[in-house]
Amino acid sequence: MSDEDLLRFAAIAHDDLATLLMAASRSVNEQALGAIDPQGTSGIRIAHVPLIAALEPGGARFVTLAARMGISRQAVASLVRDLTDAKVTEVVADPLDGRAQLVRLTQLGDDFCRRAADYLEERERRWRRQYGNESIAAVRKVLRGLTEARGGD
Repeated sequence: MSDEDLLRFAAIAHDDLATLLMAASRSVNEQALGAIDPQGTSGIRIAHVPLIAALEPGGARFVTLAARMGISRQAVASLVRDLTDAKVTEVVADPLDGRAQLVRLTQLGDDFCRRAADYLEERERRWRRQYGNESIAAVRKVLRGLTEARGGD
């Protein structure tokens, strides 16, 4: 790659929509986690949030979580270990199949979900006031379209 190619790529990448989406996602997620857990004492990191959101009220199996999240069972196990160490989740035997295990929230996990839902609802209202209902609906539609797109640009 020539210096010219590198400079051209860097200039384009700086303002690329995917780059901006990643930066915006990182920023709003860090703000949210900071508001939900201001002292940072919960042990929950941004990487844990999709796992918590993938849980079912009675718990979910590792294989189910892996499929929902699109990651390996080993990656799920690592996230669950973190959350279990932080007492946010617990691992229990599946009452329907003693060989299987379920991951479920503890009271600390329930409390986090309540605070997170409250924050996300308020953030949505704030964004609607700031940007307008039509703009928020349009952004959501575009992002869903990008998320659902497979195999092409």
